[in-house]
Formats: sequence, structure tokens, C-alpha cells
Amino acid sequence: MELYIPFDEYVSSYKTKQAALFHALREAILSGKLQANWKLPSSRKLAQRYHLSRGTVNTVYDMLLAQSYIYTKSGAGTFVCELQPTIDPSSDTDATSVQLSDWGQRVLQYEESRSQLASEVKETRATSRHTSQIVFSLGKVELQQFPIKEWNRCMYEQTRQQYELEMRDAYSSDGHIGLKHSIAEHIRSHRGIVVQPDDIMIVNGSQQAIILLVQMLMNEGDFAVLEDPHYEGARRAIQSVGGIVHAYPVDEQGICFQPQQTSYKLMLLTPSRQFPTGAVLSLERRIELLSWAEKTNAFIIEDDYDSEFRHVGRAIEPLKSLDKSGRVIYIGTFSRTMLQDIRIGYAILPQQLKKPFQSAKRVYERHPNSIIQQRALASFMASGHYDRHIRRLKRLYRRRVELMIQLLTEHMHEVLQLYPAQAGLHIYAGWRKDEQQFEAFLEACGRYAVKGIDARSYQMNIKQPALCLGYAHLNEEQITEGILRLRQAWESVKQNSLC
Repeated sequence: MELYIPFDEYVSSYKTKQAALFHALREAILSGKLQANWKLPSSRKLAQRYHLSRGTVNTVYDMLLAQSYIYTKSGAGTFVCELQPTIDPSSDTDATSVQLSDWGQRVLQYEESRSQLASEVKETRATSRHTSQIVFSLGKVELQQFPIKEWNRCMYEQTRQQYELEMRDAYSSDGHIGLKHSIAEHIRSHRGIVVQPDDIMIVNGSQQAIILLVQMLMNEGDFAVLEDPHYEGARRAIQSVGGIVHAYPVDEQGICFQPQQTSYKLMLLTPSRQFPTGAVLSLERRIELLSWAEKTNAFIIEDDYDSEFRHVGRAIEPLKSLDKSGRVIYIGTFSRTMLQDIRIGYAILPQQLKKPFQSAKRVYERHPNSIIQQRALASFMASGHYDRHIRRLKRLYRRRVELMIQLLTEHMHEVLQLYPAQAGLHIYAGWRKDEQQFEAFLEACGRYAVKGIDARSYQMNIKQPALCLGYAHLNEEQITEGILRLRQAWESVKQNSLC
């Protein structure tokens, strides 16, 4: 079977041939054009076919290997991994005809709303196929600077040891003990939280920790507190169990919470860097919230999703570091600091929640998930590779956010009010004009092949036009071009309004 991928089409969409080859192969694998266990050409042959260097091809193969799209056999070559099959959208199966539980019905409604949003995004992209689209996405990270060789060595060593110590960690669903030690040491030195490894539970990303905690602590009809705006996944987790969300507004000092007679079970916060505005919860409000939680026997889930990257001033201490009564559950993730597809996160639990959380997690998985990746990550951290990688990313992201702020101030000040961006991987910008012009602007962005994230989806009570602009995955050239396209989109809206 001859390998064919539309490499030239991808070259026109990506700034480097390396990125073009990576995405061309990745899409071919995901679409099924390259079938499971199919042997890929050698790096020499692929380099000759597409006029690339062998180093470029080897780097792309390493990236695909790290993300489990391909695998290698010693002396045999490189092969396509067998991926989980996706559901055929043309299937006649109607999920709504099944007698689902209340939880199943709520989850299905959420997925239907997500599918509608995805189709809208696809339509927007379809209008811009004449040029490469620049998307200021959230949740994406820098891939080109990832130390792939060091990570591959850690993965290879742990894969080799798996055959020697097959049952190690086999029933520790709360995670690999070595990774817990590495996390405890890292957050003690970088986040100021003194914690024992046994207090840490490894999860498949922060969302799993949130839904497990919600299911453990809330019944149908119970109340929970969120910031407004907030991370939509937290709201859906609460609503999926029949919980009722009360969302409180956010100002420059964080959530404006006014305790009421309502009995709240949970509060979900992003105090170090409020999502999505970037506000930092003031010390006074932190102390008030901790006192409230202790008096009312409520728990606070602290989602520290990307404050690892601080661009200005010293790092903000987490709320957990002030917690003396065991009311704060601290959640962290590696999806912002490592490869975005490495779905490893962790939760630091108060003593009284450790055993219930372990039991809840075993319901979903008796055996630890991604245990080889967990061990590799522990080795990666213990060897110092992780800290060096973070230092490189901090310098890189600082340059990018400074460029973003400079260009947005220069070109978009008329319509965008920038919120402070002293940390994190995105900028939040309020809209200065009316909502009708905002809708016209979003539509114009599609024509100019640029996309920001409509922040109204994160808002609950009052919908105010705003944009979230992620930059971690974009180089300086793409950032510059993207903001110029935003400017062109706004100019077209202004011109039409004058006609």
C-alpha cells in the first residue's frame, strides 16, 4: 500500500514543514486513511518523497510516538496505532429512545449542545479555506519546544520495566506513588503547599477530579457556588447530578460572594487566576471564604489550572496554603505544562475525603489509568527535565504575552478592553461596543480566517460580549498576523455600519 498524504495542502496552512507533516500524518491516522498496524515508510524514504531532512521526519515521528499515534518495533519499523473507533454519525441508533436515568438525560443534553457548537465552528472554518486560519484557542500549548527526546527516554525505560515488574501499581487506582512524591516536592517548592504524598490522588485531568467530587458531595437539589464567568465544565458537572448553581459576579479582587441563608455544599474557585478574567482573589476575601467554609461545613474546590506561568511579580500563594481546617480541595493539571494530550492531573484532599475519593475513583477504574505515562512523568520530574522545561516555557510565554498586549493595545484598543494578564496562557478582553456590533465582528472574523473564543459561553447571569484569546500554541509571527486580521475584521464592520 503506497502512502499518500496531501502534504502540499498542509504546507500552505502551517508555518513550518515539520508542523505540516505532523498534522498531515495525524489527520490521516485519525480519519482512517492510515489504518491500524500499517507500516509507515522509513524516515529516509519519507524525507526523499517530500523533500525534507531526515531530522525533520524523525522529529515528527517522535511527536506522533509521544502522543500514541504510532508505535515502533525493534528491527521491524514504525506502525500506526489502533485508535478507539468513533461513533458513526449516520448510525440509526437513537439515544433519545433509550430509557436513560436523570443523570444520563442531563449529560446527553450537554453533549447535544456541544455538538451544535462544534458544527457552528466547522461552518466558520469552511468559509475560510482559502487561507490558513489563526485560532486563539484555549487549552493548547507550545509543542515545538517540548523536550521530546528526554520524554521518550523516560517512556521507553518505563515500558521496559513494565515487562519486568508487571503487577507493580496494578491496583493503586489513586496513582503511582513515585509521581505523588514528585508532585509533593514540586508544589512544596513552587506553590508553597506542604503536603504528604498520600494526600495526593492522581486523576485523568482536572475535570475527572471535579465530577468525582461533585458526585461524592452533592445530591439532587443541593446548591453550589461558582464564579461568574466560570469554567463551563464545572457548571455541567454540578447540573449533571441535579445540583443547583448560584453564580456570583467577579470584580478585580475575585468573586463577590455574599453569604445567604442558602446551604451550599460546594464552592468552585480559581483564586490564583480567575477563569477566564484573570482576576486574583484578594487576601481579605480568601480569609472570609475560608471562615465561611469552616462555619458552614462546606468544601471549596480550588482549580489552579495555569497560574504556574506567572509573567509579572511573584507567584500567588494558593488558597490551599491558608487552609488550616481541611476545607479546601486543591486541583492541578499537567495539560498546560506538558503535552496537552497527556491527561494527568491531581487532587490534594483533606484527610476526611481521602478514603471516599479513593472508593469513588475505583468505581470508574480499578486499575490506574496511563500508569506508564505516570511513571515516566515521575522520572521526568525527578531528573530535573520538568523544571527546565517550565523555565523555558516561562521565558517563551512571557515574550508572547508582551507581544499580544502591545499589538492589541495598538490595533484593537477601540473595541477591546484588556483585563490584567500577569499570569496564565490567555488574555481576557471585554467588548467596548454594542452586542450587535460584536456579532457582526465575530462573523467578519470568519471571513478573515481568524477566531477568538466568545466568552459569553462562560457567563451565566448577565451575558456581556467579551473575547478570550489564547496564545500559547502560536508563534510570534502567527500572533502578529492574527491580531492584524482581527483589526481588519473590525474595520470591515465599521465600514459596513457607515454605509
